[in-house]
Amino acid sequence: MLHRIGRAGGVLVAALVALCVCLFDGRATEFDVLMEAFFDASEPSRQAAAIEALVLLRPPPFDVAARLREGRIGPAEVECGWSVYYNDCLDGVARPYHIFVPEAYDPSIRYPVLVDLHGAVNHPAYSVEGLIPRRALWESTASAEGWILVMPHGDAGATWWSETGRSNLLDQLHFVKRRYNVDENRVFLSGFSDGGSGALWMAFHDATPWAGFIDIYGHPNIAGLGPYQTYPRNLLSRPIRASNGSYDELYPAPEIRLYVEQFFDLGVDIDWIAHPTTHDIRAVTLERPAVAEFVRGTERDPHPAHVVWETSDVQVGRCDWVRIDEIADIGNNLNFKDANIWPLKDEIRFGATFAYRGTEAGFVVAGVEPWSIAHFAGVKSEDRIVRIGVYPIETGYEVPAIIDAMNPGDPIEIEVLRDGEPLVLDGQITSIEAMYSRDRTTGSIEVVADGNRIDVTVRNVARYTLLISGERFDMSRPIVVITNGAETFSGMVEPDVRFMLEQAVKDEDRRAVYESRIEVVVPATQPD
Repeated sequence: MLHRIGRAGGVLVAALVALCVCLFDGRATEFDVLMEAFFDASEPSRQAAAIEALVLLRPPPFDVAARLREGRIGPAEVECGWSVYYNDCLDGVARPYHIFVPEAYDPSIRYPVLVDLHGAVNHPAYSVEGLIPRRALWESTASAEGWILVMPHGDAGATWWSETGRSNLLDQLHFVKRRYNVDENRVFLSGFSDGGSGALWMAFHDATPWAGFIDIYGHPNIAGLGPYQTYPRNLLSRPIRASNGSYDELYPAPEIRLYVEQFFDLGVDIDWIAHPTTHDIRAVTLERPAVAEFVRGTERDPHPAHVVWETSDVQVGRCDWVRIDEIADIGNNLNFKDANIWPLKDEIRFGATFAYRGTEAGFVVAGVEPWSIAHFAGVKSEDRIVRIGVYPIETGYEVPAIIDAMNPGDPIEIEVLRDGEPLVLDGQITSIEAMYSRDRTTGSIEVVADGNRIDVTVRNVARYTLLISGERFDMSRPIVVITNGAETFSGMVEPDVRFMLEQAVKDEDRRAVYESRIEVVVPATQPD
């Protein structure tokens, strides 16, 4: 924890406090100096020292929150155009990244950020010179729209779908936020080919700092790689702009369309289009106007009233103000039927044809396809199907849509009239292998905030944390948390200066400041 500092940290605390005492008489002035020391600190030891000094000063918590929302005062002059920096990654390798700042940069204005990921990330690293031609893809648009661009270098040791790659991107984003005046609610992740898949991967696993994702000619299957299980429901948290080429030899649009339609069925906000091209990076040229419109029209809500998140690893257990802290089946589970997508779902058919036998008999089964859903359920010719699940059947034309709305492996109940007598048949939607594996226990959480009441539904979650912001909740009144139908917290939530500052260090996000948190241990028994 940041407040656990050693001897060197203690020396820094004493020095900071002494500086305030020597130079200033007023308590407010000491606070100003210490807050600037906090904002200026970039190394963990100095951040810890600045936090300790502020905690010792005991400033009013809401003054701290207000200053965090104002943020640091960035340099009045920065180098515009392109610059190259290096980030020390988790594996000990220093990887370059390119930053473009518009020539008209004004430090008093908050700027959108577009982070753009290159393809072929499984290959050896690009040299700095080798990636320079890629700058032209977005530079003119960034200049016209007023964006800051970031172009990271990935490689086989730091793919976009690895923990090293994820950490690398977030470190770069933190650097940009510290150096420039960034609009944290308009930070976007884009990419072509592997880069597009990488943007999707981040949407699946760590959506919090991003306003939206731009996938140009990527593939949802590639986005399922890496150390963490992949959950399509996580895409509900952010909008996506996506495209593919109809003649793409790697990821053809007709194949991708099948997955996109399944995302649509889950309610994912994905704007997808097919271009009449091959797998060609010039597709970025086709996408630039739509992406510019997407960036202009999209703004993150850092404190949404409704949050859904799923994970098998608490390393990627957070979405916005909700964080899963422990995944375990404690027997108190509700809802959350698994959501996945299937590469061959379009091949699943009910397997019955229908014929009209007149006004009295109506539409009846004219034939049954061998090895189909209808065949294994025991449907026979001349049966009249009156119901599948809860859906009534009139003509048989309704059947494909009903089957398509169900998942492979689901049980299915079919009610028929056979020789005038009702009969209920039990069947199953054809089982096929899902795209995303489920080898480890899934922790699922859904949170709905209404005023100061928070309703939480969990499955396989033993502990979770709610980050509490005064911009979402009225902290002058009690907050009530209901977990799986049982009250798990009720009371006042007091601001916590240490927590507030430590969380600010982790997030580097002026638009998502949290005064406190509620930590919930989920009851192990199902409520009556």
